[in-house]
Amino acid sequence: MSPCLRALLCLIAVTASSTAFGQGAAPTPEQALALSPIQKGVEFDKPAGDEAKNCTIKAERDGKGTSWIVRDGTGRMLRRFADANADNVVDTWCYYQNGLEVYRDIDSDFDNRADQYRWFHTGGSRWGIDDNEDTKIDYWKRISPQEVAEEAFLAVQTNDAERFERLLLTADEAKSLGLGKALAESFAASRERAASEFKKFLTTQKAIDAKGKFVDFGAPRPGVIPEGVDGSTKDVTVYENASALVDAGGAPEQLLLGSMVQVGDGWRLVESPQTGATSPELAALFSVPTMNGGAATVGAPSDEVQKWMTDLDKLDQQAANAKPADRAKLTDRRVELLLKLAESADRADEATAWYKQLAGLLSAAVQADGYSAGVAKLGSIARSPGVQRIGKDLEAHFRYQQIAAENGLAYQNPKADFAKVQQNWIASLEGFVKAYPTSPDAADALLQLGSMAGEFAGENDVAVKWYRQAAAEFPRTVQGQKAAGALRRLDSVGKALPLSGPTLSGKQLNLAAAPFKGRFVLVHYWTTWSGPQSDFAQIEALRKKYRGKFDAIGVNLDSDPAVAKQFLAANKNGWEHLYDAEGLDGERATSLGVINLPLMMLVDTQGRVVNRSLTAGELEAELQRVVH
Repeated sequence: MSPCLRALLCLIAVTASSTAFGQGAAPTPEQALALSPIQKGVEFDKPAGDEAKNCTIKAERDGKGTSWIVRDGTGRMLRRFADANADNVVDTWCYYQNGLEVYRDIDSDFDNRADQYRWFHTGGSRWGIDDNEDTKIDYWKRISPQEVAEEAFLAVQTNDAERFERLLLTADEAKSLGLGKALAESFAASRERAASEFKKFLTTQKAIDAKGKFVDFGAPRPGVIPEGVDGSTKDVTVYENASALVDAGGAPEQLLLGSMVQVGDGWRLVESPQTGATSPELAALFSVPTMNGGAATVGAPSDEVQKWMTDLDKLDQQAANAKPADRAKLTDRRVELLLKLAESADRADEATAWYKQLAGLLSAAVQADGYSAGVAKLGSIARSPGVQRIGKDLEAHFRYQQIAAENGLAYQNPKADFAKVQQNWIASLEGFVKAYPTSPDAADALLQLGSMAGEFAGENDVAVKWYRQAAAEFPRTVQGQKAAGALRRLDSVGKALPLSGPTLSGKQLNLAAAPFKGRFVLVHYWTTWSGPQSDFAQIEALRKKYRGKFDAIGVNLDSDPAVAKQFLAANKNGWEHLYDAEGLDGERATSLGVINLPLMMLVDTQGRVVNRSLTAGELEAELQRVVH
């Protein structure tokens, strides 16, 4: 959050009368909407363009104090900035999504600095405490097992040892559990090793990178070590063999977390995580006894399953370096192993992960290697008892991958009627949406229909139809939000384009400020893999030709900023580039429905969109038309 904007709202006297500000200095909706949560990763409503212009802000009585309430044009609440102790200073900053509060910054000691951070409703249940008020959470007062798993995943993904250490059971918390001597000693040894082992783990693990996504929490049911076991003075609730289920670039991965113990309203880890099927077994710190006196082993893979996973890993490595003629046989063997792993899984979530990896493998093999047998296999597995037992969404996933495989295979035929191939693909997508209207893959199908059948075919009405359906039926998905962004972009001509933030060179950029104000500006969304070299050359030539009247702003969507910087150093350009590490799924791309790259938009001297989609080859003609 901008310190200046936070200070602005802290200094505003919160009363029902705007005259109390002196010369009517009430906050504006723009000022309020410019604020953002202190903690990163919060999903909340961010109106832009006309939606933002229609927002209002009003002081409303709220208990003893008064709150500034920001609402959208329909009256739905977007922000609430409250004065909890009636001292005429804002001390609570609340953010909403779809009318529900999802996050709150709190200044509980009223010193104009937040010291607590809370998540609500669909945002989660976390409650973080920041004792030294440095914007970093010192410990979790409340956090669920699912959120612990996600935090552990994010700690690995961002190489943040401090974030992981906040999840560990402390010595004081261990004492509060009333553990017996053996358990207490086991904890002490594990806790002492965990922080240092995690740092070593960060230097060796390769399974989780910037593209990975947290999927879910996995564990057998929790167990209770009853009071009296090994001298314990209280019941202790634990999970054994907990894990974070991860999507590692389309392949399922598990971040093994080991034991997890409940402390008050929160849960804590006691050891460093591991990844991979062949990782060392995590210690069972709290062995929950079973009825026959043995220790529970639910979730631990059998020797046979371990062998299958090891064999699969070897085959994956062989396939990556295999000659085209050998890949089909390797694919057959990989399919057999994945089916065995899926069919032998004890839990539905594990089986689903293996099945999805199988669907992705078959579809990719068809499209990349011409593995034609994969199309029929996708269809037969979709109808198999194992998939049917799990449910309709998994069946839909196989069907959707089958459509992609069929389309990819058709394009490999040099004699194909490509117009007909395109028509068949669109018809298949439309049929899929009708057959599986609520499946997660339907959101992506709708987005593809809006993009390929509508927007890129020059059928604006068709694009709007599909985008609207995706935005309305899947509002909380990336695809639904991207569809809403595409609708915003399609209707952007003549409207201001808000664009600001840090650049790859470390500067702050704002389209509405100098040097861009008063010039026509090209906004160019690109990645290193979208082939922008020739575009750069044409843009640079036009910047020189229309010097002082035309400029450019790049928006880079590569996952690694170092890659983008290296590319820029090797390719001549004289303009700044905003950056979003989340790429096509990030806020910059999502807010305008950027689906295919490159995308170019031209804005006028007032920052209003002149052309919402053009190519570098069309740019000079467009400038000749508008620049005078």
